[in-house]
This record gives sequence, structure tokens and C-alpha cells, in this order.
Amino acid sequence: MYYSSPAVGNGTVYFGTDDGYLYAVDTESGDLQWQYRTEGTGVSSPAVADGTVYIGSFDGSLYAVDAESGDLRWRYRTGYTVVSSPAVVDDAVYFGTDDG
Repeated sequence: MYYSSPAVGNGTVYFGTDDGYLYAVDTESGDLQWQYRTEGTGVSSPAVADGTVYIGSFDGSLYAVDAESGDLRWRYRTGYTVVSSPAVVDDAVYFGTDDG
């Protein structure tokens, strides 16, 4: 099942599913480029900016993943489910959680 809307950048479509993975698929061939596993089920819609894919997870974290390799750049733990789609403006990433 897909909870997120896809994001597209540099010939790749990025999307999350309820298996807790962020997937990167080539837009022309449809080949899987990489997948990154978060620690929770369900992920938000990703945002792509400056070579990084940002995605929230039901595990209470926002992940920043390298768009080319699928390697984790950093993780920010909020303690609350991150279901909103992140927005990237300049050097900041904005997102919401379900902390009320």
C-alpha cells in the first residue's frame, strides 16, 4: 500500500510504502535504483532538494537520504509520528508531527 505521493528529481521517482521503505526508481527504465528502510511502517510523501530526499516515518523520525546512493545522511527523531510531507526552503526543512 502506498501512503505517499511520489516526488521526482533527476530522472528518478521517489516514494514510500507501508512496508517502511523509501524507494528510488528510474523514470525511464522502471528499474529499482535503491531502497532505504526506516524503522517504522508508513512514510510521508518525500521532498527532493539539492541531492537529498527527505521523508518522515511512523517511527517518529525525519530522514535525509542521499538521492543518488540511498545512504542515510542524517535522521532527526521527534518522538511523534511524522506523517506530513516535508518542505525544503533554502537550508531549512519544515514538517509536522502528530504531537497535537
